[in-house]
Amino acid sequence: MFAQTGLRISRYQAHTEMTPHQHDEASMNIVVAGEFLERIGRDERTYTRGTASFCPASTTHSQKFGATGVRQIIFKPHDSWLDYLADCKARLDDAPHSYSTTFRDLGDRLLEEMRQDDGFSAVACEGIMLEIVAAFGRSGTAAAANTKPPAWLRAAREFMHENAFVSLTMAQIARAAGRHEIHLAREFRRFFGIPVGAYMRRLRTEQAERLLLKPQISISEIAQSCGFASHSHLCREFKAHFGVTPSEYRARNRR
Repeated sequence: MFAQTGLRISRYQAHTEMTPHQHDEASMNIVVAGEFLERIGRDERTYTRGTASFCPASTTHSQKFGATGVRQIIFKPHDSWLDYLADCKARLDDAPHSYSTTFRDLGDRLLEEMRQDDGFSAVACEGIMLEIVAAFGRSGTAAAANTKPPAWLRAAREFMHENAFVSLTMAQIARAAGRHEIHLAREFRRFFGIPVGAYMRRLRTEQAERLLLKPQISISEIAQSCGFASHSHLCREFKAHFGVTPSEYRARNRR
């Protein structure tokens, strides 16, 4: 089964990139650790733990991996599995992707079975892969993710980038987009695979990461300039995002 599906774990080092490339065969992918940015076609997506994606054969894409590196399970779906996804109206040529806690849990289970590597592993892994394909076909975001975000949603994201380091409320973002807050929250996560608040925290922590490479700026100054309430607030968010404190990150890069 492993040979037939090419089931494997791929690991990517922190702060590395893969230049634009293609694969001869289509693949299903589950992120089990880390976060990365992918450019595929004209789209730019953020994949986090719990994201499942389909990459068609001969599709050009590139990746930029985050500060903690990435682990991703990759396998080649059987033709019958692709037929099922097509029946579910998944537009596979558009490289659909979907985020769900279901995919997070299935990815963890598949990872654990691959580690077992005993006489039952092949059957167990096949069953979990089938669950992943079924969940991907059933997922409401699988159909929505292969369309471009509407103009109002792109405008909302642009507004967030322009005001990432000041106090910003959901109501302000919604007004800038001309939509209700509930509609904004639902559609933002559906298209971009991440909640609005988590996206704002990521913008701020990534800016803090860049400023930490400048030793002349204190961590307290970085916290203030990036919109964090305090030094300790930055430390909590930074460690949750990157797995280390700002001081540890700065010391590591100094070495």
